[in-house]
Amino acid sequence: MRWKAKALVLLGGVFALCALAWMAFLPAVAEHELREVTGFDIRMEVVAVNPLTGNVVVRGLEARNPARYPEPDFIDLRSMAADVSVFSLLFSDRIVVDNLDLDISKVEIVRLHDGRSNAGEFMASFRHGGGAGASASSDRKAHAYLIKKLHVRFDQLVVVDDSGSKSDKSTYDLHINQDFIDISGPGQLLVPSIVRDLHAFGLHHDVSGLLPGDFGRALAAAVGGAADVGQKLKDAASGAGQYLKGEFDKLEQKAKP
Repeated sequence: MRWKAKALVLLGGVFALCALAWMAFLPAVAEHELREVTGFDIRMEVVAVNPLTGNVVVRGLEARNPARYPEPDFIDLRSMAADVSVFSLLFSDRIVVDNLDLDISKVEIVRLHDGRSNAGEFMASFRHGGGAGASASSDRKAHAYLIKKLHVRFDQLVVVDDSGSKSDKSTYDLHINQDFIDISGPGQLLVPSIVRDLHAFGLHHDVSGLLPGDFGRALAAAVGGAADVGQKLKDAASGAGQYLKGEFDKLEQKAKP
């Protein structure tokens, strides 16, 4: 029995060493793979993945733009924690995430003179696997997904537009802190409170050009719709004011001897 106990201790030690090696080398492996796929310089302080439970934790992720962009910064993610359904990965054509928590410090979207943006190239690289120079269009079918519970903290958005005659840089201190339930498409993230805040900050220019794809189109439509509603309310208020002024003028005229 003593040799069995020693074997169990030895086996436990081997598993512990394997776990330590997994935790030590996983960030470097993940960084290398993401650089190869996207063409962006990606660094991560902590990456932990449990393939048995589907738990994923990422901390201190930074993505920096390729050299052709005038601004180096792209994504600063404080942390991401996800509980992915292992069953959905193995036996379903839809990825199910039970819980997802995103804590985003800053995203800086840069648009070049030719109309391309870092966000568009980054998104396209995952669809094509061809690096940051990949086209933003793709015929490949996107993976279906369902996020049952989503919590997003998003502090700052920076937009740098170099597509015109001069560079234009705008900073939006959003401080979004929002919970979502049963998300299966990007349009569901655009709840009225977020759309109202984005429009109030002045984010109503060519959003679809900065963020190509479904989310860019949905955001452009939502923010544009908020602008239309706001203008209609102003017009209605102005019309009501003119009407009341006219009625008061009529009363004054009648009151004169």
